[in-house]
Amino acid sequence: MLTTENRLQERLAKHTGATSLHWSKHNAANFQFPPLTEENIGDLTFGSYQIRMAKSDIIEHIRQSQTNEEEMEFIVELCNEHDDLVRARFQSRHSNNKNHIATVQFDHHKQQPIDGWYCTCSTDAREVDICSHITALLWHLGVNTAVIATDNHPLFASRLIRAIDDSTHFSENDSSLDDLS
Repeated sequence: MLTTENRLQERLAKHTGATSLHWSKHNAANFQFPPLTEENIGDLTFGSYQIRMAKSDIIEHIRQSQTNEEEMEFIVELCNEHDDLVRARFQSRHSNNKNHIATVQFDHHKQQPIDGWYCTCSTDAREVDICSHITALLWHLGVNTAVIATDNHPLFASRLIRAIDDSTHFSENDSSLDDLS
């Protein structure tokens, strides 16, 4: 088995107790992250499984904005002490009361801007290959450039209204069939 020390994990571990890092929450749309391509992400994963899982992680992480009901947001946490760190908390697929924190170290000035990653999930204290949480964070910030296609999101208001309208029409059709009997 290939094992290497995760440098970002070690860096984060140095900041505990009195020297702990402070993080502030931001809408990812307001954060400048280096652009990435699908190929960049593919180079960091061993196959398409993480990418498929990441897309559902992104959808699960998107929430309705607290400042504008018509907007959706993807919340990231920025490190107050180091401007090369960003993280996001993802809900565990297996436990409702557990979150996984995916942290990425990046450098805007490099051709391959991702310097390191660490996730608190059981699969990602490694430096080779990335878990779906890291993939989701990189995909949304780098490939999607933090743009949320609101018409495709299941919580978008117009989608909910269409679903209600569809169910109302179905109920009306169902009751008219009852009248024929």
